[in-house]
Amino acid sequence: MIVSGELHTVLAMGGTFSAPHGARDDLERQGILLRILDRNEFHECAAKRPLPELILLEALSEGNGLEDCLRLKENPVTRDIPVMILVSPEDEESRIGGLAAGAVDCVSNLVSAAELVARIHRHIELGAVQAGLQRRNEQLHTALASMGQGVCLFDEGGRLLLSNNRYAEVYGLDPSVIHPGQSLEDILILRHEVGAVPATSTSEYLAWAEATNMGDTPQDWIKELKSGQIIRGYHQRTPDGGWVSTHEDITQAWLAEKALAKAHAQAERAEQEARAAHARLLAAFEVVPEGLVLFDAEDRFVLWNRRYEQLYAESGDMLVKGMRFEDRLRAGLERGQYPEAAGREEAWLTERLALHAEPSSKHEQRLPGNRWIRIEERQISEGGSVGIRVDITDLKMQEASFRLLFEGNPMPMWVYDRETLRFLHVNQAAIDHYGYRLEQFLTMRLPDIEAPQECDRPPAVVFDVEDPASTRSSRHLKRDGAAIEVTVYSTCLNYKGKAASLMAVVDVTEAKRAEKALLQHRDTLEEMVRSRTVELARQTEELERMLEQEKQINELQRQFVSMASHEFRTPLAVIDGAAQRLIRRKEAATPEFLAEKAEQIRSSVSRMLELMESILAAGRLDHGRITIVHKPCSIAEIIETCSARQESIRRSHRFLLELDGLPPTIFGDQPALDQVFSNLFSNAVKYAPDAPNVHVTGWQDGANVCIKVRDEGIGIDADDLPKMFQRYFRARSSTGIAGTGIGLNLVKQIIELHGGTIEVASSRGNGTTFTLRLPISAEMSDEARVAAGR
Repeated sequence: MIVSGELHTVLAMGGTFSAPHGARDDLERQGILLRILDRNEFHECAAKRPLPELILLEALSEGNGLEDCLRLKENPVTRDIPVMILVSPEDEESRIGGLAAGAVDCVSNLVSAAELVARIHRHIELGAVQAGLQRRNEQLHTALASMGQGVCLFDEGGRLLLSNNRYAEVYGLDPSVIHPGQSLEDILILRHEVGAVPATSTSEYLAWAEATNMGDTPQDWIKELKSGQIIRGYHQRTPDGGWVSTHEDITQAWLAEKALAKAHAQAERAEQEARAAHARLLAAFEVVPEGLVLFDAEDRFVLWNRRYEQLYAESGDMLVKGMRFEDRLRAGLERGQYPEAAGREEAWLTERLALHAEPSSKHEQRLPGNRWIRIEERQISEGGSVGIRVDITDLKMQEASFRLLFEGNPMPMWVYDRETLRFLHVNQAAIDHYGYRLEQFLTMRLPDIEAPQECDRPPAVVFDVEDPASTRSSRHLKRDGAAIEVTVYSTCLNYKGKAASLMAVVDVTEAKRAEKALLQHRDTLEEMVRSRTVELARQTEELERMLEQEKQINELQRQFVSMASHEFRTPLAVIDGAAQRLIRRKEAATPEFLAEKAEQIRSSVSRMLELMESILAAGRLDHGRITIVHKPCSIAEIIETCSARQESIRRSHRFLLELDGLPPTIFGDQPALDQVFSNLFSNAVKYAPDAPNVHVTGWQDGANVCIKVRDEGIGIDADDLPKMFQRYFRARSSTGIAGTGIGLNLVKQIIELHGGTIEVASSRGNGTTFTLRLPISAEMSDEARVAAGR
């Protein structure tokens, strides 16, 4: 027991203990303190920490030193303390017994003090070395047990010296079956039982291991096992000819590395597809006749078409992605892009930005060269906005013509509110004839100019809402109080969003007076009045027709903007969301994740192309740009092609075809008929999400062929059936399902251009059936062609 410096303490038991003469003094000079204790005190002190570094016993002392040695070795606290036993020179039995009891040395009690001191000193040093080795062995075993890799050490004869539990676990073995002394072949037999060996024979593997151990350079190796595991090892030859190696299961890392490489390839393909989709989207934007523009959440330009640039060509600066909308407006102000802003540029800019910031806005804007555009802008839920610019210069010119017809008409005319009867606008002829100034007229109501007996009439007599155009006689009062007899022509119209009426007044006062005095001129006067009445009615009818046309154009425009902004926004959001997720998880993306996002992008692009194709086809029909070319074609092959294409797109549905009754050839336009059945089959799948079967039956009926397409989907309400082929109409049962309302209108027009008919039968919840009838030959009557052209 080290006390200080090199000072040691040795315990000895008293009684008859007899050390060589002068041994104690020699021990103290060597830094060793000899403490002689009685039996009880001895065993108590020997087990106290710090433990003594050596214990000295006498074999024949009181109580028997051999028994005390056995007692010390049985105690786990004292068993590692070296014990020396003093025996008499002739007592061979005690010497053997002492060594058997665990003593490190048996020394004669007649030995010289110098030899005893040397022996004690040597055993203390050996004990310290052994304790150090034991600590290092414990540290080694602890390190091996804590390693994540399997470790094994073989001697030069190929026998296992040591291994950790992980070595057995890497190969799926119970650690208890691996123990020192086994050969590599023994371990391979155990591994073979669980399939944890390479796809080679045992002899080939042993030859490989021997060859690997021949070189002095450490080697790394990777082996694929029959079990599917991938094992990476490190082999190092030991100086004595054996070897030490580590074994690590890298199956997951190996598969992950392969998956990562595959993911990188898929990511690159997905990125290429996204760029191609973006190019197709740009191409689709370019064919739209209106100016289209998209802004992000920070009001910066994201996407626009060439038509948009053409409408604002005077801005000068090249429009670039990321440019702020306000900066674009300021560039236009500097170059006189906005004539209405002249002299009040900042105020105009503030007003324009305020309109742009509204959730939804619609207004008109004048451009240089007396050009006019209608601007419609709408915020989108994901942030940012979409804008449409429509050139309405021609419409403005028509409005100017209508206004000139109203303002310059020599007949007094005015517009009044049908609900309040207040004047909304009057022409110069009315101002001149009645004597009121324009400001006065606009503060008055219709009853204010009627004679008292006229005011007593109920409002329904003033204007019958059920009669959109009427003629009646009345008595009016001028500003000077003079009463006049008038004939009033009135018609309904919408004036600045209000329900209003347009009235034209013919003063017949003088006519009535002349009627009494000049009866002979009655026929001539009546003819004059009738002629003027017909002309006015014609002008009124023309005005009403033009106003109604404008109303229809406005309504179609509103429907298109609503549909386009909704239908484009959803796939764009999907594409953008998928692209952002691809970017964020580019390094850690799984194949399934990439496949999912790529499929989302392709589905969204397909939807946008389908939408654009429907809009373009409808536009070509409206402008007469589609010509039906009758050629021999197989209607059965067209149906089979369209159904197969639809099944490849929507694998959840199947088409049950019964086409044996169709003739082999009819005369028709194959691309147009392909579009007809593509629309019908797409609708059958889209509106029957839970019914996978679509029935298609075809037969010949005289000079016609009949095709019936029946699904088992959600069906259509009875009161929606008459409107199913109208442009932009969508049935109530289709709520929540994407669509434009263009497809069936397009189908009907193509069928009628072929001289055929189409009918629909359905009820809510019981599926839908479309029945087509097409002539087999290309001959059509003139009446049929005229009807189809409409």
